[in-house]
Amino acid sequence: MELNGKVILVTGGGSGIGAATCRLLGKAGAQVIVADRAGARAEAVAADIPGAWGVVVDVVDAAACEAMVEGIRERFGRLDGAFNNAGITEVTALGGAPIPETHALPLEVWRKVLSVDLDGVFNCLRAEIPLMLASGGGAIVNTTSLQAHISYPRTAAYTAAKHGVLGLTKAIAKEYGEQGIRCNSVSPGVVDTPLTAGVIHSPQYKDMLLAPIPLKRFATPEDIAKAALWLLSDESAYINGATLAADGGYLA
Repeated sequence: MELNGKVILVTGGGSGIGAATCRLLGKAGAQVIVADRAGARAEAVAADIPGAWGVVVDVVDAAACEAMVEGIRERFGRLDGAFNNAGITEVTALGGAPIPETHALPLEVWRKVLSVDLDGVFNCLRAEIPLMLASGGGAIVNTTSLQAHISYPRTAAYTAAKHGVLGLTKAIAKEYGEQGIRCNSVSPGVVDTPLTAGVIHSPQYKDMLLAPIPLKRFATPEDIAKAALWLLSDESAYINGATLAADGGYLA
């Protein structure tokens, strides 16, 4: 797949799925904007990609998202694609502490997960779409999750947020398809990253997590990045409002 010259934004681009996607986009010839809350991570990923731009953004801050896209307009003049990938879980919001039962979940944790995972996607879309329209259209991919389709105990906030992103994806696809903007989502399965490795490879959880996956392995960040790359490319030109489950068959 070639993306020669296309200007594509990736949020959460400093690590994991986002970083892998940035690198694949760069290899495909795209002009990549690596956006992350951690500036050093964004700059480190961008440094490995010719012509890439690393930018600091907290997607919870709508004004910061607007400023980021204005910077893209000033620097590149257009926006052809966006991978809205930044997100957290209850574990992140709790600082690694055990997740309580839902009735005992602190309101601030609920609000933090929703503010990043759902409001953050909306903030990005709200900033991205005007520049995409001015550019003649584009492709948007939002990261959902297995939990946009199913749930697990003690994950109410994350599940609600990802179901919301799935609905938001469909709404944008319906509203802006006629104006040349496609909007889809990718639903990663269990992904093996430095942040998850300690849990998913532990004797306590590994067999349980692998059991429902027909391919009997965890996803790599590159597995998910390839799915996002396809949805951002013209190879998926007639795909709109869909979700691509990159889960090894978990949901089958």
